[in-house]
Order: sequence, then structure tokens, then C-alpha cells
Amino acid sequence: MAVSEVIFVLVILLGIAMLVTGICRKLPVPFTVVLVVIGVLLSDLAEQWPLLEPLKHFHLSPEVMLFIFLPALIFESGFALDARQMTKDLPAILIMAIPAMLMSTLIVGLGVWWTMDMRLIVALVFGALISATDPVAVVALFKELGAPNRLNVLVEGESLLNDATAIVAFSILLGIAIDGSAIGWSDADNIILDFIRVFIGGAIFGSLLGFVTCELLYRMQSNVTVILTTSIIIAYASFVLAEHVLHVSGVMAVVGSAIALRLFGMSRFRQDVTHSISETWEVISLSCNSLLFLMVGLSVNLGELASGIGPVLIGIGLVLTARALSVYSLVPLTVKWFRLPHVSKAERHIMWWGGLKGGLAIAVVLSIPSDLPERQFLFHLTIGIVLFTLLISAPTIRPLMKYLGMSDLSKGENLEIRSALINARSKSQSNLTKLLQSKVVPKAGETALSNEIRLAFAMGLYDEDSEKHDDDEFLAMLRAYRTEREELKALYETGYISQYIYLDILNRLYDMRETLRLGDSELDSHRGSTRESFFQRMENSFLQKIRERRWSSGLLSKYQGMRMVQQIQRNLAHVLMCDAVIAMLDEQNDLEQEPRKQVKSLYKERKKHYRKQLKLVRNQFPSFYHHYLEQLAKQSVINSGWNHVKAEFEHDDLGSKGFISIQRRVEEKLAHISDFEAVVSSDEDSVAEMLDGIELFDKLSDQDRSYLEKNATSITFLPGDSIIGAYESGDSFYVIIRGKATVWRTDA
Repeated sequence: MAVSEVIFVLVILLGIAMLVTGICRKLPVPFTVVLVVIGVLLSDLAEQWPLLEPLKHFHLSPEVMLFIFLPALIFESGFALDARQMTKDLPAILIMAIPAMLMSTLIVGLGVWWTMDMRLIVALVFGALISATDPVAVVALFKELGAPNRLNVLVEGESLLNDATAIVAFSILLGIAIDGSAIGWSDADNIILDFIRVFIGGAIFGSLLGFVTCELLYRMQSNVTVILTTSIIIAYASFVLAEHVLHVSGVMAVVGSAIALRLFGMSRFRQDVTHSISETWEVISLSCNSLLFLMVGLSVNLGELASGIGPVLIGIGLVLTARALSVYSLVPLTVKWFRLPHVSKAERHIMWWGGLKGGLAIAVVLSIPSDLPERQFLFHLTIGIVLFTLLISAPTIRPLMKYLGMSDLSKGENLEIRSALINARSKSQSNLTKLLQSKVVPKAGETALSNEIRLAFAMGLYDEDSEKHDDDEFLAMLRAYRTEREELKALYETGYISQYIYLDILNRLYDMRETLRLGDSELDSHRGSTRESFFQRMENSFLQKIRERRWSSGLLSKYQGMRMVQQIQRNLAHVLMCDAVIAMLDEQNDLEQEPRKQVKSLYKERKKHYRKQLKLVRNQFPSFYHHYLEQLAKQSVINSGWNHVKAEFEHDDLGSKGFISIQRRVEEKLAHISDFEAVVSSDEDSVAEMLDGIELFDKLSDQDRSYLEKNATSITFLPGDSIIGAYESGDSFYVIIRGKATVWRTDA
């Protein structure tokens, strides 16, 4: 096709897709389903209408599918995913994405081989490509019906890693099929090792690339245009470099880079930057998905599909059976093994029925070389199964979710809505009062406007209970959560805490929000919030690996010093957040005194706990502690003023010359402050001084003593750290110089 015809077809297809997107907002059918139907109709019209004749010759090459569409779709899914929630359910997601996908590949492959007289290796290729799920329609319904965030992450996270697993398995098996070599059980170990290398290698490479990119963007203080362009670059660069240079999974590299950019990058940039990047990638993903689903419809030959309906029905049965076996067996086992929150039967039903096949399966099957004899049969089989999931499964998910009660509001969600309506009514009433005082609204219209406000933000059944204050404890906790989140963000933006501590505490706050949404307003449930976070568990896991190794003593000393600094930041942040909540509760006069008093008591207890932790550090390292707090305060107050200057410049209240002048001055001052090295060593004695007075070393020769002084390392352990574990091998010897240690056995 000529370039002009290709552009004409793309414009027509995208134009149709955008019209369908607008129309489908009022239809109970996912827009992807409508696109497929329109694609089928366009295919028939192209035979009769000369203007649409270019559609008959329009095809996207396998290279375009793999190198243009696939990275864009995968990156957008990874970037939009709630990485925080994904880390909590990572075992379940990995089990569904790897063992479950491989189980599905085996079941479907063996079933196709047995029932359709196909080469085993080609049947397994089909099993791998058809096991990739496409959650676009399901996730859209989840957002519309307000399904639990955890279910959304389980489905989308599984789909994201499932796609990567499927494509890695597909690539390995397709390579064997094209070579024409036979496959036997003796080849299984080589295939598995190759799979692990490709899968994990891609994930590591993508994550490192994403992390390094985040650091560069942050240190260069890049604007939104640079950040957006860079995100597009790493989406495609990670895929190409992984596939053609490192020979690992390009899809996993894209997944790793997307999650790294979201997790480590976006929290360091302004909120509007994150929104701009998210919206841009949504546009890219919408365009790619729209073209893919229209291409599905254009590729359908209803006559050929009807003639091969038997194999399609067998394929549908095999796919549903494989999906059911994995969801209903592996998910409960994973929850039990890893002690995860319960996944209800209703959620498992949706995970099973919502395992749709879509654009990715089409893109993968179209990437099969045309010289593979079974290509056309695999294409029609894939089209048939994809059409079933889009035309039957997708439209029935909404009624299934309603039937299972997943669209019902919990007590916490109802109270959250009530709180939002109360706040909205108060804001509207304040605005009306302002307009009346300015005399731009007739006084006679005050009653009518007040009634309009009441009707617009009516609370339904809650209107009767709005004066009873039965749920004031919940409302006080909800406002406390919001105050903590706002204070935490302010501390991070002024440089008072690092990104690591910000993400750690933010993770705790999100847990608190989810607990409140479930309707749990009991204060006792929130008193357990001092338990270890995901980040702290990672720290302790790393500490366990290096704490009894002589070679790591220098690394351990620096690592523990860094953790000490982080612990100070964490405790300081909690103290300031508690102060902000206590001050906020004093002003909430619309709540009863007793619930406010109970919540204030909880935060006073927390504040006392974190003050105590700070006091321990101050008593052991007084000079370092006071010096470090002074540096933090300097950095925070200067950053707060600098943020104000940047805001004035962005709103055009400050000219470029003035901004650059202030920028130079502030950066010079901040650079001077950052030269302070936060290392817990300024209060400690030298090793020689520590050895003095210890009876164990009194009789050492000068040579032995000199050796100890050169090789011994001072290490600070934090409260709760394990120094030595039972039955753990090691070659380190510890002498306690300051503090106390507890010895206990759990098997005594």
C-alpha cells in the first residue's frame, strides 16, 4: 500500500474509534466489543463500497505489532498499575502469572494436540499465545462500578506479568517450531532454564534502566516535556535493547522500567507532571488498542470462522478449563502459603470469567512468520476464542459483578461518601455567603440557592442521621488520615524526609485508608500501625544476609549508619504528623467531643512512642543528633521558600531574570548544606579506646592489639535488630560496647 493510503486508513480507523469511545459511555457494552463488531461491518462494506477498498489491503506487519504496539501497551499497563498494592499481593500475582500460565499453556497445548491432530510443539505455541490475558474491558468496568482496588490490582497485575510470561514462552517454543526440531521431555530442563534466564534477566535490566533514568531526571530537574519524552524513549529502548542486545525478555524489561519509573520517579515530581504523563500514555494505549480491536474485526472472515466452529468451541472449552484449574486451585493455596489477605469466592469468579483474550493475543499470533504451515489455522482459532471472550464474557461481567454483590458499598465507603458530601455542602455554602456579602447575588435568592445546595449534595438516608454523631469516630479517623497524608507530602516537598521514607510512610497511610473503607473504625485496629512495613522487612532481610559475614563489616557499618539516619527521619515525620492531626482535631467543632478525644489520645500515644525512639538516639549520639536536626531544619526552611519562588515563576508572577538570580543563590546554599555527611560516627570513640577497659583483651600482645584496631569495625544496631541468629553460620565476632542485647530461644 502507498503511504497516503496507509495514513488514510489509520485516520479513518482512529476517527471511528474516537466516535465509538464517546458513544459507548452510555452503552452497557465495553467499547472494545463495539470496535470488533464495527471492524466486521467495515470488512463487509469494503467489498461493496469503493471508498473503503484500501481496508481490504491494510495489514500490519509482525514487526509493527512487536516493536510499536506491544511496548506501548505493556508500558502503559505497568505505569498505571498500583505498584504499592502489587507488592503486597506479589506472591499471588506471580503464582498466577508464571506457574498458572505455564499450566494453562500445557493444558491447552496438550488438548489441541490431542483433539486437532497438530504437531505438539505448534500446539504448545498456541497454548502460550492464547494464555495471555487482556484486562482492558474488565479494568474499565472495575473503575466504573468501584470494585475493590485489590481485585483491580490482582487482575491487572496478573495480566501484566502473565503477558510477559506468555510472550517469553511463546518466543522459546516458536523458535523450536520454526527450526523444525522435535521436542521431548528431555528438553524440558533446558527450556525451563532458558525461560528463567530470559524472564528474570529482562526484569532486572528494565528495573535498573528505569531507576537510573529516574535519578537522572530528578537530578537534572527536568520539566514535564523532557520527562514525558524520556518515558517514551525508555519504553521502546528497554524492549529493543533487551531483545536484540541482551537476548532477554523485552516485555519484562518494559514492565520493569514502567514500574520503576512510577514507583521511584513520579513520587519525586509534581502531581501535575504525573497526571500529564499518565494522560499521554492513556492516549497512546487507547490508540493502539483501538487499532488492534478494529483489526480483529477486519481480519474476521465469518464464513471461514463458521466452517471451523468445531475447533474454536474445543479451544474455548480448553481455555476456560485451564483458567478455572489455575484460579480455583492456585489462588487459595497461595493465600494460605504466604498468609495473604483472603481472596473471596466472588473475586475468584471474576478472575476466572474476566480472563479475557484481546489485543495482545492478536498481536502475538500476527507475529508468527507466514512460512509456518499452521499459521492460518492458529490465526482463525485465536480469532474465534478472542471473539468469544469479547462478545460473550466481557458483556456479562457487569451483571455478574452485580449478582455477586461486588458493586455494593461497604459501611466505610458509605461513611466516606457522607464525609465528602458534608465537605462539599460546607464549601458551597461558604461560597454562597461570600457572594451574598459582595452583593452580586440578590438577597431574595438566598433561600432558593441554599435549597439547591442541599439538593445537589443530599445524603439520602444519611440526612436523617446527620445530627446523631454516631459515626464521628470514623469521621475523625478519616480526617486524621487526610491530615497525615498532607503533612507527609509537605515534609517530602521541603526535603525534610527522603523519598524512601516518604514511600514507606505513605504505604502505611494507604493501608489505613483501605481499612477505613472496609468500615473498620475501631481505634484498636489502628494501634497496631507500628508493625513492620514492606520497606522495613526488606531492610531486615538484607541485614540478615550480611550481619555475620566478616567481608561485609565495612558495608554493614555504613548500611546501619544509613538506617539510623532513616530511622531519625521516620520518627521525626511521625511526630510532626501526630502534631498536625492533634491540632486539626482541636478545630473540628462539628464532631462530638468524646470521639475527638479518643482519636487525639491515640495520636498522643503514637507521638510519645516516636519521641521515645528519638530520645534513645539523642542519648547515645547527642552531638550527631543535634547537628543532623539542625541540617534538616536548614534544608527544610530553605526548600519551603524555594518552592514558593518556583510557584510564582510558574504562574508568571516572577520574571526569568529574577528566577535565575534566586535559583543560583538557593542552589549554592543547598549544596553547602548537602555537603554534611550524615554518618553516625561523630560521637563514637576510636577502636583503640573501645578496647581499653575490656578484660577480654587485656593480655593481648601489641601486635594482636594493632591487628584488631586495623580490622575491627564499629557497627550500630537499631532497636529490634537481630545481631546473631540461631543455627546461622558466620565468621564475625561481636563485642557490645554500648547498649543492651536480649538473648532468647524460640525452640526451648
